[in-house]
Amino acid sequence: MEGHARHTKIGRNFRIGVVGLGEGKGLVKGLHEHPELSVVAVCDINDELVTRIQTEYGVPNGYTQFEEMAGRDDIDIIAIYTPDQLHIQHIKMAFEAGKHVICTKPLVNSLAEAREILELTKSYPQNQLMVGQSSRFFGPMQHQRKAFETGKLGEVSFVETHYVHDMRWFYTNRAWAREGGFDLLFACCSHPVDLIRWYMGDVEEVFAYANQSLIAEQVQFQGNDTFVINLKFESGRIGRVLGLYGLEHAHHNRPWIEVGVYGTKGTFIAKYPQLEAIVKYEGEPERVESYFEDIYHYFQFEGINHHAGEFVNYTEYFARCLAENKKATPDVIDGGKTIAVLEAIRESIQSGKPVKVEKI
Repeated sequence: MEGHARHTKIGRNFRIGVVGLGEGKGLVKGLHEHPELSVVAVCDINDELVTRIQTEYGVPNGYTQFEEMAGRDDIDIIAIYTPDQLHIQHIKMAFEAGKHVICTKPLVNSLAEAREILELTKSYPQNQLMVGQSSRFFGPMQHQRKAFETGKLGEVSFVETHYVHDMRWFYTNRAWAREGGFDLLFACCSHPVDLIRWYMGDVEEVFAYANQSLIAEQVQFQGNDTFVINLKFESGRIGRVLGLYGLEHAHHNRPWIEVGVYGTKGTFIAKYPQLEAIVKYEGEPERVESYFEDIYHYFQFEGINHHAGEFVNYTEYFARCLAENKKATPDVIDGGKTIAVLEAIRESIQSGKPVKVEKI
């Protein structure tokens, strides 16, 4: 369970380089004036953005070439927020430069790439890699996880996760998303698939449907953006994932990300971006838990449209694991299993049949 304070204690100092300042600027903002974690360099192909972020947050070094930043001797951790199709290249370069790595989800774009990264980590055992699955580190999900780990929910029998978000801004403003190799299944459904695996374990089989929303057709976005996914786990339990990205969003009543965990002793439904959860424990009245006091930590930068709080939480967690010589999760194996599930979902969509999930 990670703390929700503005900054939490690490135990030693780490120096960080951030590449990809679209998402990555949230981490730069979140770590500004952190007593133990300092951003010493930033990198983006947009040189004006690099200069602006350097100026606003006092970052001493800025680059438009990743190789130059990765080669610095004074960087311990590289945080990767580049377009999905570039992750494998940037992970390799960071490892070859001797750095620890946080890579935003999805780890990579295929199971073959995940296996390639797994082999790479075996060649660099001194370096750790963590997948930046930000939803695990959002306040209500952290409280939900604590309830699970302390046995408050009993034995979990069913989990339902969804990620529902109006993506029209993305369809029209992210030119790189129209390039080859981009897939909303991997880019967005990696959130709810990771979250359901977090509770239910390894997936044995999936059966999925997908199509393109009318909104995506109107803006000429390529690819599917509506996903209904059924999963059977190796435990014999079942679960469900919904991904819906072409809609007029009813924000008040419909969270972007929701995780419903249903156990023999309790139910816990965690919400994002609402800092609240619906909780019902055996023998206790149903209630809504509010974590309003954490609002600045999570929404300190561009309101609810950025993830600074979650980025800070997982970077602090990763740094503590390094300081204490512990394994941080989700690691390459855990992240690779999510990729394997996504790959099976992709195959099921194409074939119209249930698909077994391959081992990484």
